[in-house]
Amino acid sequence: MVLTRWQAIAGQSPFQVGSGDTTMINRLFMGQGARAVQLAVSVAIGAACLWALGGQVSAGFWQNVAAELRGLDGASVILAIFCTCLSFLALGRYDAIAHRHLGSGIPKQQACGAGTIAIALAQTLGLGVLSGALARWRMLPDISMTLALRLSFFVCLSFMMALLVITAVVCLVLPSPSFMFWPSLIIVLVLPAAIIGLFLHPTVKLGRFSVRLPSFRALGSILLWTAVDVGAASTALYLLIPGGEIAYSALLPLFLIALGAALLSGTPGGVGPFELVFFAGLPDGNSVQMLSGIIAFRAIYYAVPALVAMALMLRPYARLPVEPCRSDHSISNAPRAEVGVIRQNGGFIADHSALWHSGQTLCALFDPISKTAPDPVGTVLKAARDQDLIPGLYKCSARTALLARQKGWFLSHIADEAVLSPLHFQTTAAPYRGLRRKLRAAEKARVSVFQATSLPVSDMARIDGLWQRARGGARSGTMGSFCPDYLSHQKVFLAHLDGRLVAFASFHHTSREWCLDLMRQDPDAPDGTMHSLVHSAICTAARHGIARFSLAAVPACPDPSSALMRKLSQVAVRKMGGPGLRQFKSSFRPVWQPLYAAAPNRVLLALALADIARAIHRPSTEPISDQPHHDDENYEVAPRLAS
Repeated sequence: MVLTRWQAIAGQSPFQVGSGDTTMINRLFMGQGARAVQLAVSVAIGAACLWALGGQVSAGFWQNVAAELRGLDGASVILAIFCTCLSFLALGRYDAIAHRHLGSGIPKQQACGAGTIAIALAQTLGLGVLSGALARWRMLPDISMTLALRLSFFVCLSFMMALLVITAVVCLVLPSPSFMFWPSLIIVLVLPAAIIGLFLHPTVKLGRFSVRLPSFRALGSILLWTAVDVGAASTALYLLIPGGEIAYSALLPLFLIALGAALLSGTPGGVGPFELVFFAGLPDGNSVQMLSGIIAFRAIYYAVPALVAMALMLRPYARLPVEPCRSDHSISNAPRAEVGVIRQNGGFIADHSALWHSGQTLCALFDPISKTAPDPVGTVLKAARDQDLIPGLYKCSARTALLARQKGWFLSHIADEAVLSPLHFQTTAAPYRGLRRKLRAAEKARVSVFQATSLPVSDMARIDGLWQRARGGARSGTMGSFCPDYLSHQKVFLAHLDGRLVAFASFHHTSREWCLDLMRQDPDAPDGTMHSLVHSAICTAARHGIARFSLAAVPACPDPSSALMRKLSQVAVRKMGGPGLRQFKSSFRPVWQPLYAAAPNRVLLALALADIARAIHRPSTEPISDQPHHDDENYEVAPRLAS
């Protein structure tokens, strides 16, 4: 129906309609009865409000209003038009934020333009989510109707939340109706808890769906542009009210309350509730001037933009050129095998850098996977800006950290990585006395270790369950949860006792390096079992000519060779839930190499590390089968110490 009319106006099919869009359109219009009821209710609300206002109108009221409109000052009208343009400039920014959040890939200019047109129509026609979605779908041929609805819902809901906060603050600061005091105070007091809740739960479950909430940077942008929008709109109304008898400080709270009431009512243009709030809240004697100003405001702020938007919709944006598909750079030759962790945490490769979205932060993990990679700092800066996230580097080497420092970023030495060379690894020397004792203990207990050719998934799941019950559950982010799909990309070594699986260890691997990842063992496994697993992996790597073997990282220790520092690091590890970790790795006599985290400044670095710690210690509630594997708890840096 609507689609057919638009196509007839344009003279040609404006875009291809996919099967998903057809289904969505059918759902929308098959439910037109319910929407007709909704529209009827909205119109009834508006009519009731206008009827209530009519009872307050005296004889000659409308003649006085007409006289006031004829006497409007030209300069005030021009300034009001300027404020309207400023307000709509801000309105378009909502869509730019929504497109970045939802990852539509639509350029900012098109997103802002389509959003401005959609809001100009939706605020005048009513039924904002549906009418706005149809307008966005019409203007942007590269998006589906489903995405258009998501964009429309995101813009409407985020604007209402921002308007709620701004209204509460304004009503507490400026003179406002007395009934607004307690609701405003409650909103302001609850706001810090809401911010903490958003930080701790960046994703929420709604039935079968997981919804990723906007980041702090996105919410800050929404709040800023909402303030610009309502500030400019209220100024336009203030300029159009004749006489100047109403102070702006008195008008602004009423405008915000009236705008909220109009949006909640769903009436076309907010007619009825908007006027009723003003007439109920203003002192006597201002009704003629106020209604004159509102009528002029509706003409300039609602009618004219809607007409312009309808004209612009005759010519939607052209389709974006199809970019050639570029496959991700293979990580099989990466200098850091641990980059394989992106297979389980939703990470991806961009410009030869492994990027991970941890909630509020987009961090580049480790170093670039290629020597020809562009500046990793610039890569993560651009990608974070495109997603309204905090940019950061995590567990990078001194070389990349130096590059970040040269660009003015703040660094923190957060970890030490245990590295050894399998080609030169010998346990006969005196420093390996403790390791030899552990290996003999496992051998005496008749523990047999070999590399898996196929994964005994059920037995491994049993071991993982025993480990989690003993350790308090798995974590997330770059830390580990058992997942067979993920382990299928790794080298896995199994330890058996009398034919029964008692432990296993997995290792990231590339052509240059192996890296210890997940370790699980039965709490009753013989002493030295895990040492035997790692030792067997080192020996196997040596036979394959692997020059670098990483035992992964532990919390930063300035001098691992110092007995005092080792003692202090053990305390730190114990607080992080990994007792004996440094001691375990030290038995293999590795070389300790520093790893760093970096962000543009101290505040952002602290927030980024806290966000990473949150992602690690508060894992998703989604089923493990629906999310990739996570790195092992005992080989992570970000948790309590880093935050």
